Amino acid sequence: CPYAYTIWDRVAGKLIGRRINPDWSDMLSFVHGGASTHIDQVLIRLLFQVVVYHVWWEKNLRKHQQGHKGTYHMIIMNNKVVKNRISSLGYKSNHRLERLLRRWFEVFE
Repeated sequence: CPYAYTIWDRVAGKLIGRRINPDWSDMLSFVHGGASTHIDQVLIRLLFQVVVYHVWWEKNLRKHQQGHKGTYHMIIMNNKVVKNRISSLGYKSNHRLERLLRRWFEVFE
């Protein structure tokens, strides 16, 4: 769906780069194991889950005539949800994923 791809492209494109592809099976393969670093892989998987959930939520709102959100709003919302989720994990400085939030800010802020 063009709506979902637009959101995925705008949110994940900064992390994935030119490897982003509208083909669903290619994207699933990439999400499964295509990132160059472990930190990026975790971010891509988390971001993918957030985008899929919010696109489903948006489609449900439209189906029940409860309005709709534009792509810009969805991009902002996805960014905020990922940032909040990473913050809530509270990794200590010696944890292997403690760089998640720092990497998120490097890519998206």
